[in-house]
Amino acid sequence: MTESTLIPAGRYIFERVAQLGVKHVFGVPGDFNLTLLDELLNVPQLKWQGACNELNAAYAADGYSRVRGLPGVLVTTYAVGELSAMNGVAGAYAEHAGMIHVVGMTARNLQKSKVMIHHTFKPEQDHAIYAKMTEPINKTQALLFDDATMAEEVDRVIVEAVKSRLPVSIYVPTDSVAVSVDAKRLQIPLDLEIKNDPQVEEKIVERVLEEISKASNPAILADVLTIRHKALAETRRLADLTRFSSYSTPLSKGVIHENKEYYNGVYNGQVSFPETKAALEGSDLVLNIGPLLSDSNTGGFTRGLSDDKLIMLAHDYCAVKKERFDGVHFLPVLQRIVHELEKNPSTYKLPRSPQPKVETPILSDSKSGPITQGYTWQRLGKFTRPGDIVVVEAGTAQFGMPDAVFAEDVSYLTQIYWSSIGFSVGACLGACTAARELDIDNKRRRVILIVGEGSLQMTVQEVGSYIRFGYTPLIFVINNNGYSIERAIHGPKQEYNDISMLWDHQQLLGFLGARKETGIKSRSFACKTVEDLEAVLTNEEFVEADYIQLCEIFMDKFDYPWRLTGQLDVVRKRAAALQAKLDG
Repeated sequence: MTESTLIPAGRYIFERVAQLGVKHVFGVPGDFNLTLLDELLNVPQLKWQGACNELNAAYAADGYSRVRGLPGVLVTTYAVGELSAMNGVAGAYAEHAGMIHVVGMTARNLQKSKVMIHHTFKPEQDHAIYAKMTEPINKTQALLFDDATMAEEVDRVIVEAVKSRLPVSIYVPTDSVAVSVDAKRLQIPLDLEIKNDPQVEEKIVERVLEEISKASNPAILADVLTIRHKALAETRRLADLTRFSSYSTPLSKGVIHENKEYYNGVYNGQVSFPETKAALEGSDLVLNIGPLLSDSNTGGFTRGLSDDKLIMLAHDYCAVKKERFDGVHFLPVLQRIVHELEKNPSTYKLPRSPQPKVETPILSDSKSGPITQGYTWQRLGKFTRPGDIVVVEAGTAQFGMPDAVFAEDVSYLTQIYWSSIGFSVGACLGACTAARELDIDNKRRRVILIVGEGSLQMTVQEVGSYIRFGYTPLIFVINNNGYSIERAIHGPKQEYNDISMLWDHQQLLGFLGARKETGIKSRSFACKTVEDLEAVLTNEEFVEADYIQLCEIFMDKFDYPWRLTGQLDVVRKRAAALQAKLDG
């Protein structure tokens, strides 16, 4: 090969990343990744987005992935950086937010001699031990030790990241960055198509269509992996075509447009509005697309959907009633189902007349007085407008927001399964970055962050990154005097659920850089009554979000969303029943 057909391995990684459509890379510099970052800067399609720490950078890559539908890319340094990011990577693994984690590590000769270099923790340590620590939260890994296979290994793991929607890691020794690889490989597109066994796929499609034709009252339950595995468009097409009564879950709000006459709300087992629960469980066929069956996404495992009326279209299996097909990905199956229904709608009596719409009950029609949980979430739902990206923190907010009704095309980001508090602040950085990339049509998307003051204290420094990069999210800080979700779980008056209440959130944006001296405009509000909040939510400058603004909402620390207390009630009753069985 001539010199013109060669490229450094470090650059090869980022050229492949850019080919996916990724435009920003998150991370923190460190001594073992600096030359790697030099190669990133040599790829004109990519921009570096530095974060304040590696955990926040991982959260940002996760948030970016959820908005863009592409793997977020994270770069950290050996040991101290990669281990700091592990919690964020694990959350992306749990909730199928694809991520490519590139780690700059010690040179191969240092690894071979097991030098007791900084970031190792004992003599004669295997330098690759940290890679072994992260294996359970990676779909696959590549350690670029062999010159001959480096490019092939990079391609392999990137393909896995795209197809699986799970994190992968690429470990790059400092001396591997400059290894020459064949640049001609970049001219060969990666094979990113998901393929199933054709005969098995055909049988599943036939069986699903058969059940649809027989059903008199079918329904669609669209869960979050519908979004993660790039089936959002097909799912909406299916709902529009069939007009089957349609539902989301706590993690998948917004997957079905909530202004549609066939949308019937959020289903979460026993922790649902009674009318929503009765309507879905009364269906004679339920197409459950992209399920993620965690406790918090199923009302504490209280779904009342029997296998004999359930079609499961999952990322690793499909099931038609009690017939299960393992190793099948639902995306090609769903695409074929939609295609067949569009070709022959009359054969399947489409569109159907939707069942009577289930309207979301109004929890509070307060016009004045203290702000309550029952009032806040539905009011914030009314505040949304088409195209908004709403980032909601683990805590009372994620149990309250399912009661809201969103405008069309709202992207909803929360982490109710992994539930790492502080996630939303880092994820908001990724969401803002992704929104800027998507705003090529000049229709600027608002990013709305809703975070409790306790969670904010975990990762607050990333608000400074919003300001640094010119992002203008609307930040709602729920100030309810401590860890309210923990108070609801146990120890409502115990001191371990208290936090510092000495912070002045009204000074936060200025302290982090948005103030007169820097020429960066900001504004903050403190809302203690319904009247206060209404004045902010109807303020034209606030609504337009042309600059960064913060709205602090004060609530009673013992006021909890009904879905939180409902789920805890389910858990406690189950625990009591189990204990009674053991005692008996």
